[in-house]
Amino acid sequence: MRSCSDVHNLLLEEGIPHEIVHLPSLSTTAQRAAELLGVDTAEVVKSLVFYMDDEPTLVLVPGNSVADEDRLRSTLGCRHVRLAKAQEVLAVTGYRRGAVPPCGLATSLPVVADPSAFVPPVVYCGGGTTTTMLKLRSEDLRRLVAPRLETIAAASSEGSTTTWVAVPKSVRQRTPKP
Repeated sequence: MRSCSDVHNLLLEEGIPHEIVHLPSLSTTAQRAAELLGVDTAEVVKSLVFYMDDEPTLVLVPGNSVADEDRLRSTLGCRHVRLAKAQEVLAVTGYRRGAVPPCGLATSLPVVADPSAFVPPVVYCGGGTTTTMLKLRSEDLRRLVAPRLETIAAASSEGSTTTWVAVPKSVRQRTPKP
């Protein structure tokens, strides 16, 4: 399994300024990561693996959005679109779901991104573990991953609590305000 060191080493080799931010507790959602970092959820970029007609693809959307499967299907001309299962994410990327960075993956994947993911000047992405985040300039992220830019994000329902990894009972998560 890969870790934040793999992400860091790749970015060093590429000469991309970045920071691996160590969080004080597990971050299993974009909302939780934003709370721990003290930033707006839109500054967090989700790295999601979808299967498009049985081919894995990395999808990047802002933390305050969701990847719209219908938009992915129509925009990319696919018949079948589905979110990858946890074991598929690990097999394809080398990272656990909820910790997937946008780069340094075990397998080279095509990347599709919503342009709004690159609006904040600085963004935070999965850092390779559930307790690390990658901080870098959005222009550097865009240049690094060279994504196909498509409008694929839809507004997230406020207070979404999608959990990507099991959270031990000893770690309390705040309940979103209604």
